[in-house]
Parts: sequence; C-alpha cells; structure tokens
Amino acid sequence: MDITIIIVNWNTKDLLQNCLNSIYKTVQDIAFEIIVVDNASHDGSMEKLERNFPSLHFIENPVNYGFAKGMNVGSQYALSQGAEYVFLLNNDAVIDIDCIKVLFSMLKDDSAGIAGPRIFYYKQPQKVWQGGGYFSRLKTGVVVPEKNKLIDKCNEELRQVTFLTGCAMLIKREVFEKVGLLDEDYFLYEEDVDFCLWAARAGFKLLYVPSAKMWHKIETIPKDRTSPFILYHMARSRIIFLRKNFSWPYFLYGLLIHLLLYTPFRFLQIILGSRSLKSVWAWLHGTWAGLWQPLQSRSDSSYPR
Repeated sequence: MDITIIIVNWNTKDLLQNCLNSIYKTVQDIAFEIIVVDNASHDGSMEKLERNFPSLHFIENPVNYGFAKGMNVGSQYALSQGAEYVFLLNNDAVIDIDCIKVLFSMLKDDSAGIAGPRIFYYKQPQKVWQGGGYFSRLKTGVVVPEKNKLIDKCNEELRQVTFLTGCAMLIKREVFEKVGLLDEDYFLYEEDVDFCLWAARAGFKLLYVPSAKMWHKIETIPKDRTSPFILYHMARSRIIFLRKNFSWPYFLYGLLIHLLLYTPFRFLQIILGSRSLKSVWAWLHGTWAGLWQPLQSRSDSSYPR
C-alpha cells in the first residue's frame, strides 16, 4: 500500500461523506487505504458510512479523544500494518484531482519528510486559507505569508518551510519513527505546529507544494472560530505549546504576548462573531488550564520509536 489516509470524525457524517467522495474521484495510479477514526459520534456517522463505504477501515473510539489522539489511533494502526506514507486529512476538506498524486510524487523523490498542499476556502475557491509557513519567535506563533491572498498573488514555486497545517499533511514513515506521533497533550490545535517543529529539529525538510490543491470548508474567523469550545482549546493549546517547546524566559515573553496581543484580538473576534460572554470566559479558562495542565514527555510510551 503506497499511502494510508487517516481521517478523524466526530458528528460530521455529511462533511465526511463529501471528503471521501472527493478522494475516490481523484486518487489514481496510487495504492491507498482510508482509515476513518470515529471519536464516539452520536449522529449516526458510522452507520451511514459503513453503508455507503463498505471498503473503508473503521476504528471506533469509546470517547472523543480529540484530534491529536484520534489521529494517533489511526496512525499507529497504519504503521503497524507497514504503511510507508501516512496522509493526515481533515474531514471537512475536498481535494483536487491531482492533490495526493502530486504530494506523493514530490515526497517520494525528495529527502523531505513531510509535504503539504495549498488550501483554499471552500466558498472562496481562489482565496488561500493555508499554505506553507514558519514559526515567528517575535510573534510567538505561525506566520503563513499566503494566508487570505488570491491565487494570482501567490508564488507557485515549490519551497521548503517550517510549518504545514495538520489539515492535510503527507508524512513519511521515517518521521514517525524518529519524532514520534502527534503530542496528545493537545486535544485540538497546535499539535501540527509542535509536530513540525520536532520534525525540523530532527533534520527533516518540510515541503510546501502549491501545485497540490484542496479546499477547506471553513468560514471567516469571526463567524467560525468564536464558539466557547473552539476558543477554550485555542487558548489552552497555545499555552501548552509554549510550555513544551521553549525555555522559561521565552515562555514568559510568549505569555505576555498572549495576554496583551492575542487576547484582545480574540475578544474583538468575539464581538464580531458569537458576541457571547461564554466565549470570553472560555478563552480565559483555556489560558488558565494551559498553565496548569500536567504535561507528558515525548519520550513517554505513547510515542513509538
């Protein structure tokens, strides 16, 4: 099997069906398997998918493990079955006809360990949602130069980066063997930034491949990212990321940026979006939770070597 595609699902049966349809319509000349990891959905996802896609491999988790652990369940199974390439894919994505084929050809013939596509907004198909980026020590966060640009303003050259989004990430087996899986201290968000940093530290190149395209069913930030659930995990994961990856002096600098820059920015988004005091509380609660969350080491048994 050339590629094993891992998709985590939680109560999104219709989105996932569209994602799977796009995969089956586009993947050609590549041997692939799809593993759907369900995080205890209660919307009839498994019944519908098992009926419509009987050839899929399903793994049903007893509870909602979140994105990182859900992906790890699928990745561990794939690696145990000998997978050489693992493609992590969001369930609300639709891929271009050549997306996986282009990523695979680039990664197969290069010394890089991870490759990612150019990702557009689904409802604005010429506007970039995510592309290759880098971690800015000044901003204590990821910078994606192409974000929110129209395609005619973007550079089409293949290039090396230090960040690729976990929304769509093709990973060689060697990366998992050397770096481990996604860090399960993150329930949602920042696990991809963390993984990319560790891969780069281990000497792997990350390739951003603009000619590989896909579309993400995500709305504008104020409307789509201001629910209490989302903001809690954004704040919590950001603080955990800073704690796990940097020295105390830089962590304190990052915490200051979080409180003085990112927190007012999120509050402005709440005003434009949900307008909910619960969302304000969720951001503050997530910040506090991130400060006090006990953290595991990447040398723990959950990270295979």
